[in-house]
This record gives sequence, structure tokens and C-alpha cells, in this order.
Amino acid sequence: MMLLSVCLSLLVGILVKAYALPIALHLVTLRNWFYRAFTGDEGKAESEEMLANLPDEIADYRLSGDSNEVIAAKILFRLAAGLPGDIVRCTPFILPSAAHKIVGWSNTLRHYRIPAPMIAGVATLGLMNYSFLSSKDQTAANWIIANSIVIAITALLWKMKHPLIRRIFYTWMGLAMLAAVAVIVWASIHFRLYEIMTFKILMLAMVSVLPAIIVVDKSWRQRLFKAKWWLIPICWAPIIAGTLAGSLLIAHSIKPLLEMWTAMAILVVGMLITYGLIALAAFALCWLGIKGSAGGLRLLAAGIRRLR
Repeated sequence: MMLLSVCLSLLVGILVKAYALPIALHLVTLRNWFYRAFTGDEGKAESEEMLANLPDEIADYRLSGDSNEVIAAKILFRLAAGLPGDIVRCTPFILPSAAHKIVGWSNTLRHYRIPAPMIAGVATLGLMNYSFLSSKDQTAANWIIANSIVIAITALLWKMKHPLIRRIFYTWMGLAMLAAVAVIVWASIHFRLYEIMTFKILMLAMVSVLPAIIVVDKSWRQRLFKAKWWLIPICWAPIIAGTLAGSLLIAHSIKPLLEMWTAMAILVVGMLITYGLIALAAFALCWLGIKGSAGGLRLLAAGIRRLR
């Protein structure tokens, strides 16, 4: 234990000896930048004078035999001694500058257009958290994981114009689809769902509806068909014909398949209405949050100006 303490002491001593003076010089540079950003001409001149005379002062300290850590301590002491004066000089300039920047942020928020990923993220988070709160079987770990996934997907959708982000998103979605297919195949074999007539018709209906994903998604349309729209019905028609033929072979009628399509259409319409209302509520929430934040920033700027 004593050996470890000695080693740590030596390490700290070496680090202080090596980096004390560069850190002190960086602090002086930071002070100079702060004066340039917030003070008037008098404060800027004083700060620039200190920065200009600093090399000569360090040279004088070295001639007198001071080490780097001693020089750094003298510079830090000088900065600390001048801190009260710095605060007095900067305060009259910081408040107006801060108020001006806050007003700029408020104006930016007032004209901010709510992006679709924000609405989708807020709607999904609201619906998912409501389901978690209404269920007693969920754990805190599941809640954290689910919220993290939704936030990550929302962040990816926000930056979809970036090629790398777009590739990550499509890779993630592809893996999710493969996992879903693997789960369906496993459940079909494990629970012998393939022996149930309704399950067979459901699979046929899903196969016939899957090309709709390509039609809806613009990137897939451009990638597969480019501007040749007439290829979409030509490629889709054999799939529809195959599912109808499969229904005839399995159920000796196309009526079950038509009923399944109808049920799926009703489900989709119901989901669109439900999610549309949720998205409208999320838009209203985002709008109120942004406008309220803009108004709050304006009030804060007015309060800062009154402090003067």
C-alpha cells in the first residue's frame, strides 16, 4: 500500500511538473478570449497587454531560477488575484450579451418547423410509456431499454440525410425484419402453426401485401424501379395470382383470402386513425413546448435586462 502511495505521488509530481505551466498558459488564453467576447475596449486592452507581456515575465522568472511549477503557481496566483476585478468589469457587458443571445434563441424557436421525426418520436414515446404505466408486469430495465431504442431510432431518422446514418438505419431495420421472420418461422415449427388453416391463409395474405412496403417507401422504389412505375403492377400481379392460387389449393376457395385481406385493411385503417390522432396530439405537445420555450426565453431576457 505504501509503495502504491509513493508511485501515485511520483506520478502526480511528474504530471504537475510537465503540465502545470501549459495549463496556466491556457487559462490566460481563456481569460483573454473571455475579455474579447464580453468586455469593452478597456478590458480588451488590459487583457491583451497581459498576454503580450507574459513571455517576457516567464523569461524573467526562468532567469531568477524558478521552475515551471513555480512559474505556473505565480501565474495562477495573479489570475486569482485579478478575478474580483474581472467579475466587476465583465458583469455590465455579460448581461446585455446574454440577453441578446437568449432573444436570438427565442426567435429561432419561434420560427422552428417541427420535424416529422420529432412528432413520431414523441408519439411513440407517449404511447409506449402509457402502456408501460398501465401494465404492472413491466420492469424498470425493460422501460429503460424500450425508451433508449425509441430515442435512438428517432435520432437516426432525424439525420437520415447523412449517408452513414441512412446505412445504419437500413441495416438496423433489415436485421429487425430478419429477426421477426426468424421468430415467425420458429413459432410455426415449434407450435405446429402450419397445420392451422387460418394461419396458412394469414401467411398468404401477408406475402401478397409485403410489396406494398416497396411502393410506400420512396428509397426502395427508386432503388428497384427508378422511374419505371409500370413495372410495379407487372411485378405485383404474379404475387397476387400466386396467393389466390394458393388459397384455392389450401381452402378450395378464395373467400378466406378475401376475408383476411378485408380484416387486414380494416386493421390498417384503424391503426392509421389511431396513430393519426396520437400524432396530432404529439404535434400539439411539441408546438406548445417550442412556443412555450420561446416565450420563456423572452421573459428570461427581459428579466436579465431589468437587472441592469
